[in-house]
Amino acid sequence: MAFFRRGEKPASSFEYARILVPLLGVDEVDDPALKVAAVLLAGRNDTEVSLLHVIEVPFDQTLDRENDEAVAAADEVLSRAEAVLVERGIAVRTSTVQARAAGPAIVDDANELGADLLLMGLRYKKRFGGQWDAGRTVPYVMRNSTAPVWCLRAETKELAHTP
Repeated sequence: MAFFRRGEKPASSFEYARILVPLLGVDEVDDPALKVAAVLLAGRNDTEVSLLHVIEVPFDQTLDRENDEAVAAADEVLSRAEAVLVERGIAVRTSTVQARAAGPAIVDDANELGADLLLMGLRYKKRFGGQWDAGRTVPYVMRNSTAPVWCLRAETKELAHTP
């Protein structure tokens, strides 16, 4: 154990080189995460952003059955996000996964990648009774990820009008 006096405190190093950004396909949710990833890795070499889109497959369908519309939508989401990062000179890897639930798929991909950080966009939504709800994916990832998870809630004008 090391002790430091206030003036001797060592500078913290920011060593995130592999960032995983799961994409929802909603610009208001995905764009802030992409911008933060671009800022964090700007001007650094040997870094990579991994973009992931999960296609959730209902239980009444087989997991290996491809939905052409969902795959086309995933390709569009990933190519748009990739263009944003490549334009800023950041290396990008894209992947699409079909799974029953997005949370486990995100955690598995982060583990396989060896991600140093997960950046997730979070939409602003309310449940019955007006309470804000984070959904099921983000809490799952936050509980089960071995890497740090940063969540960026989408901007909303709704709160500015509440008394």
